[in-house]
Amino acid sequence: EIIFENLLSVFCEFCFSKAWNFKSGIMSAVLNLMNRMGLRWCKQYEVEVLHTALFLVKNAPNDMSLAGKESLKFFTQICWFFFEGPTSWKDSKTLIHDVLCPTRVHIRSESGENDHAIISEASLTLLLSELSSTSHLVRFAIRHALRLITRDTTTSLQTLLSKHTSSLKRLLFPRLLRTLPLPDQVAVIDALAYIVDRAPGLLPISDQNLLGFMSELLKMVSIADGEISDAGFSSVILI
Repeated sequence: EIIFENLLSVFCEFCFSKAWNFKSGIMSAVLNLMNRMGLRWCKQYEVEVLHTALFLVKNAPNDMSLAGKESLKFFTQICWFFFEGPTSWKDSKTLIHDVLCPTRVHIRSESGENDHAIISEASLTLLLSELSSTSHLVRFAIRHALRLITRDTTTSLQTLLSKHTSSLKRLLFPRLLRTLPLPDQVAVIDALAYIVDRAPGLLPISDQNLLGFMSELLKMVSIADGEISDAGFSSVILI
């Protein structure tokens, strides 16, 4: 097993260091190795493999559409391997139940394995840290992973994230919205809309952070473009 552990480590390292024209083959090698070794063996390397797959999505060049597609497919295949997904999705034999629908890969199953959908705290923290990424592809990947883990149910997502409310608030409300660059504003608003929609009880409307955020957002959209770009706007206090 030490040989296979080192082999997986080398493959993951290559995903970080090799040029993109090599990464498609490396991703296939990782999946083949994991499929041969089985879920039980791979679970101990869950965080490392997820980190590698997420890095590939984040690192996909914008001018290479195939890189984005392949990295997202790899990330989702990894998530299916570790967490499976809703029973209703399995019969359709699709990998991503949204805009993109590549076919699934066969996943080796071992007798008595029941570790699917059990995500470690370290892995969940890793995923949540990218929930408000400025990359729309990364945000899509994170949301899809959460849908797999929670079997696409609102109640399960709220339960899953209930212990991470404080860290989510730090992520979504880092500082005044108007002081953030435009890509960060879009990412934070998009992430907050997802949380409010999919886990409405997590941030109740009475939450002071949410009220302050919404108040600032409403006032920002009501200000004319010329005023919001004025140099003196940063000194205006929105109440």
